[in-house]
Amino acid sequence: MDDIICTLALKKIPGLSNSHIFILLTHFANPCDIFNTNKTEFLKIGLRNDIIEILMDSRIVRTSFMHAIDEVEEAAKNNIRIITFQSPEYPANLLFVKNKPPILYYKGNIKENLRFAVAVIGQRRPPDYSCSVTADITKKIGHAGFSVISGLAAGIDSVAHRTSVDNNINTIAFIGSGLLEPVYPSQNEELYQDIILKKGAVISELPLHEKLSPKNLVARDRLQSGSSLAVFAMSSPLSSGTLKTCNFAFKQKRPVFIPAYKPVLMDNYSNMGLKSLLNKKGVINFNVENIDLNDIIDEIRIVYNDLYEEKYEKAGYLLEQPSLFA
Repeated sequence: MDDIICTLALKKIPGLSNSHIFILLTHFANPCDIFNTNKTEFLKIGLRNDIIEILMDSRIVRTSFMHAIDEVEEAAKNNIRIITFQSPEYPANLLFVKNKPPILYYKGNIKENLRFAVAVIGQRRPPDYSCSVTADITKKIGHAGFSVISGLAAGIDSVAHRTSVDNNINTIAFIGSGLLEPVYPSQNEELYQDIILKKGAVISELPLHEKLSPKNLVARDRLQSGSSLAVFAMSSPLSSGTLKTCNFAFKQKRPVFIPAYKPVLMDNYSNMGLKSLLNKKGVINFNVENIDLNDIIDEIRIVYNDLYEEKYEKAGYLLEQPSLFA
């Protein structure tokens, strides 16, 4: 618990960014040691003088610890867990992302060392055929052993989560507000609770009372792609958060799977965003009439092997992950 409070206290210090925190945590094995060091040691690891002054300010540090302790206590009262990037519950794929958060808050259950996960995302007002294909790919990829990650938004996200819940597939929702803020959208309150009841998780990197905002939603998008081995973008106009998540995926070297809709459907307003991605490196079309999961998993295996530099065994196309649905 001390390491969580000390890491959380770092997050509460004004002016200290995630990059500063990771510089500190890389140098100090125990985050609590950071608060017992001197200026010379901080200079050795390359911190700027203004950052050092903040860390050496006893009033700022004391206030940050008070806020951290208060938040830990409030989280415990509301069945919210706080973990650091060193926790076994921290999504394993996210560890490879440059701007990962040092702290995550969650309700529910995150599988330890979760590697086999994909994001299924799309617009908030999708056409019916996109919802149908989303449900189909979610069931197939979920029953192959993958957790399904999305953002709890209306539309495609809701279809992915609801399909997972109804088919006993592990699902995780990343949200763009603190976990003690009202559920957004409000019509997903029941889905939110169902995800938790079915041993999935709702996760945020934000303090418990942080309000929903466009900036926070965009930041959330990088966590969806970064926690996954691949992203399935199911429907998107040109102005959509889906494209932001896809762009994060490209930077994180995660493949983006796009359904190969008929040309007349791909030319529709609802899919112009997907169409704009077709010639980008890292985009893979998949047949919506006859989904070939073997080909999809072969592509995902490449990413897995690049990240972890090890092979995993498969029986048919079923992936093995210890305790994935235990």
